[in-house]
Amino acid sequence: MLFPDFAELVALKSRAPHLLLGSDRQSLAIASGDYTSPFRGQGLAFHEVREYRPGDDIRSIDWRVTARTDKPHVKVFVEERERTVILCVDANASMRFGTRGTFKSIQAARAGALLGWHANGRNDRVGCIVFGDVPDGMQFFTPRRSRQALWQTLKLLSQQVTGVHKEPVPLEAALAHLERGAPTGSLVTIVSDFLESNGTLEKALGNLHRRCDIVLVAVQDPADRKIPDMGTIIFADDAGHKLAFPSGSPEMRDAYEKQWNENRGQLETIARRRNIGIVDLHTGKDVYMDLQLGLRRLGSGSARQ
Repeated sequence: MLFPDFAELVALKSRAPHLLLGSDRQSLAIASGDYTSPFRGQGLAFHEVREYRPGDDIRSIDWRVTARTDKPHVKVFVEERERTVILCVDANASMRFGTRGTFKSIQAARAGALLGWHANGRNDRVGCIVFGDVPDGMQFFTPRRSRQALWQTLKLLSQQVTGVHKEPVPLEAALAHLERGAPTGSLVTIVSDFLESNGTLEKALGNLHRRCDIVLVAVQDPADRKIPDMGTIIFADDAGHKLAFPSGSPEMRDAYEKQWNENRGQLETIARRRNIGIVDLHTGKDVYMDLQLGLRRLGSGSARQ
């Protein structure tokens, strides 16, 4: 299968409710605090002011009410029951590659469908942005509680159109758009192969992370990292560029693997510095199981780099 199948992406709705994405967002809490997992509610909404009780966090004291009543009072907050979830999906030509099972682009579309259907089932507002080799350029679908934005995204990802944009569209362009358009408190899930991780990407992620939670979903194929001895391999892109790679050379294979490891190391360093979680998907594995495992680890805090 060369392109994502729209019917399959729609059918993934039946598996989406079983993904583990954090709390049920209905618990009461005193004041606000940092969450170890980004898959919780949009934030804490004010609920009431009541008298202080032993064990309450003194940081939640409402000093105005305390001064007026001459008795200590605290603010009580409740986790909001909905949030805005935005899927950011890489559709560049590099995603249409795979040597095990399927293409990275298909795994990315499946992951986007699962995450989108899960958010839709929880009555979250779901929005999407698709960048790369797609008709009419980068597409942003406004977050809605209905399935409209997700439906439009799945249709776009399933289109059998390639070569529209000859040059790759950088992830930074999509992040700049989201920095301007994503509501504060949104959960932004970025699905990409992240083949280029550098200071520019870190700056763009940092700017967006000031207002939004971010999760990186990295789609990998074994040949991204390591190429076996297959003689001379010809790589070609939609712009007509060709590159002959002598995979029979141990030195060239080592240099290829070293470059991938350095890029991955940079991505992990960026994620660690920015306190952003990474979930790994693989072309040769079941996308649902990869997501389930990665999100479970991320929810427990163990997947942060």
